Amino acid sequence: MERVPPRRPRIILVGSVIYLALIFGVMLWRGISIEPEWVVLALLVIAVALGRGRSFIVDWAPFLLLFFAYEAMRGFASKTGFAPHDLSGLERGLFAGTLPTVTLQNAFYRSDAVSPQDLIAMFFYFMHFPLPIVVGFVFWVRSRDHYRRFIAALLLMAMLAFVTYLFWPSAPPWYQFGANRGGGEEVVHKILNETVDKLWGPNYWVSPLYTHLNPNQFAAFPSLHAAFPALAALYAWRRYRWLSIALIGWTLAVALSIVYLGEHYVVDALDGFLYVAAAAIIVEAFSRWRAPKPEARLLP
Repeated sequence: MERVPPRRPRIILVGSVIYLALIFGVMLWRGISIEPEWVVLALLVIAVALGRGRSFIVDWAPFLLLFFAYEAMRGFASKTGFAPHDLSGLERGLFAGTLPTVTLQNAFYRSDAVSPQDLIAMFFYFMHFPLPIVVGFVFWVRSRDHYRRFIAALLLMAMLAFVTYLFWPSAPPWYQFGANRGGGEEVVHKILNETVDKLWGPNYWVSPLYTHLNPNQFAAFPSLHAAFPALAALYAWRRYRWLSIALIGWTLAVALSIVYLGEHYVVDALDGFLYVAAAAIIVEAFSRWRAPKPEARLLP
């Protein structure tokens, strides 16, 4: 297990938290899309300060390349010709005929203003990429093996979700019940886009790399927004109990946010948790299988 040398002052780690909070805070404030490449670049600076810049590049470059490959393929999944499924019936069956998204938006959303809950929900939504990468960095600092298992589970889960999007696409609430689709009284606002437009208008900045990626509007089931922090919480449980508890709270906040924003149904989040379990079970079983076997004792 690779550990941070004891001579490294704790002030570097404390400063790293402040540094990341400042960077992500400024990006959110100025309307700059927080994408994986910016997060990894910021973490590279911390790795250099810890004297581990070279090993960071070796360990993180493959993950970043594979993650971008997944993002590119996710857009391709929307072009397969399969009709998107309507999961509102399943959602109603789970909630006695009601849609939680409609209930939350009717109670808290104002289309003529930006409310605190809009900003909070948008924050949790936009931290979709930074959170698992930052948590992975925490694992990497303490144990490269633990980091690799977590990242392997993250990528496997994303690929399993991609196969689902490919053959079984599903429409999110904002698409199924948007005002332009004649939803009647059950109109779902795409709060995220409306809030971005109110705050920054056309000045919201997305990098050319992501501008040329084709997003998949039918990649709702399972919800990786809910699954990513849940997987991080699972892998933090044994080694970093307080971090895991905080991540469980974060996961619940994300689940509430994506339902309120109209991006996902509750069933999308619940299915995401099943994908978390499947990916973790597969990766951990493979890791145990690959682990060196203790030498058998010689019989006298």
